Amino acid sequence: MTHIMYGRIELARVDEDCWRLCDGTLPEHDPTRVIALAELKDDYVTVLWLQNRNMRSTFATFEQALREAERFIYNPERRRPRRPVSIPHFPPLRRAVG
Repeated sequence: MTHIMYGRIELARVDEDCWRLCDGTLPEHDPTRVIALAELKDDYVTVLWLQNRNMRSTFATFEQALREAERFIYNPERRRPRRPVSIPHFPPLRRAVG
């Protein structure tokens, strides 16, 4: 597998037309390390964002996609701890005596 560094982005070739974009500053075992998958088409690049976005973006060049990935890494909101999602609690159901 080919690995290339572009600033803080680590690019790993998945196949001939697909690259995995990773945050090179995070450890290998960190699941938030993988940012996106980029698929190169004839005249555009489609990026499937895997972190906090779960959406697709289309770029004219691979360079534009990499710049957007770097903006994502430099975003201070990404590293900020968040409050846990609260799970609603309901008391157990009572059965009718009868």
